[in-house]
Amino acid sequence: MSTRQKMTTDVFKGSFPPASYGQTLEEVEATISQVIERVFRDDDGILLSFVNGRTMKPFRTEEVKDRPRGMGTYVQHSDIPDRARPVWLNYEDTGMACGYYLEALCAKARVAGDAQVREPARRTVNAIAALWENAAKIKHPLGGGGRGWFPKPYLGIHDLAGMHECSADQYYHVTLGLHSYYLTLADEKEKRKIEEIVVSFADWWYDHDYCGVYLGRAIWWKRLPWHTMAVAYFLYLNALAQSWSPCRKFQHGFETWLEFKGAFHQPRSCGDGLACLERLLVLRPDMADYWRHAAACQAKLLVADMKKTDGPFEPNHGWASSLARAHRLLPHNGYDRLARRCLDACSRREHFYQVKRGKRIADLDKYISGDDYRDGFMCLGHPLWLCAYWGIIPQIRGE
Repeated sequence: MSTRQKMTTDVFKGSFPPASYGQTLEEVEATISQVIERVFRDDDGILLSFVNGRTMKPFRTEEVKDRPRGMGTYVQHSDIPDRARPVWLNYEDTGMACGYYLEALCAKARVAGDAQVREPARRTVNAIAALWENAAKIKHPLGGGGRGWFPKPYLGIHDLAGMHECSADQYYHVTLGLHSYYLTLADEKEKRKIEEIVVSFADWWYDHDYCGVYLGRAIWWKRLPWHTMAVAYFLYLNALAQSWSPCRKFQHGFETWLEFKGAFHQPRSCGDGLACLERLLVLRPDMADYWRHAAACQAKLLVADMKKTDGPFEPNHGWASSLARAHRLLPHNGYDRLARRCLDACSRREHFYQVKRGKRIADLDKYISGDDYRDGFMCLGHPLWLCAYWGIIPQIRGE
């Protein structure tokens, strides 16, 4: 650290993004939309995951002084090229950021009828499709890669050689975003492309027995039956693929993950689970009573987790998005009011660092206190905020 700062602070000294995003929710929404496009959209159209909070530009190797060759980072042992390790954060959560942004843009189109969202949404879809097409050429010595593989593009969407890392949550958010675009803005040609991409995702995971590579190790999601996100996503993925390309394979995939549905009642919440349950209500209405029961359980757990959270990460935008979903699934339970409170708590630049500002650096875990992470300014919180805002805007306006 150049100044040996003792506390996490807002380290940016420039004029954009502004220190205050606005005095009203409408002003904050407008600022966030500009920040995503001006700070996080790269030259290929995909969204960066993080930028260096000091510069608001992608991390460069020479800026990561205390992590030589990526040693001591989360991706120290990941199955990625060595040159990607120091700057891994630039694209770590690209899939998640793009997925949420698509969902937010589509929600805005439904609520506001704003034709201006079509171009940024289409550009995001095209970048996702380009990454998917480039990733199909990757071959992994242990059988990964190929059609349906969607890696974390640590060096950008056109430099994927040796990129063998991903996790189900990246797939989940991309699927959710593409599905939102399909239902809202896509023309017929785009719908066929989205069907092709999502069906290939379902094929890939089924053919690999729901096992991938994460942080340098095999992660077999079926061995994690308590993992609500994985159970929810693979139920949703197989149900969606089955609706577009009916076959015994996807029906079997759905049945496989249905055996793990008890994950929805584990004593831990998962906002991602609520998103999938919202889609499953439409895709599999024959199980509507169960999906609603699971959603009620998850929403209660979510609120309980909110009350006891005091960690180093900034959760309010994530809570807001999940609470907006809970409100749509379970109206008249006050989840919209809680979502509004979370939105109000995220109105300044300092609220969008991955690590909360005002934390003692000496108290941070070694993985998040280094130059590659400590002052990372995140994209994901911005589209999460937008998803919540456009998800509850009728209530905010009193409609």
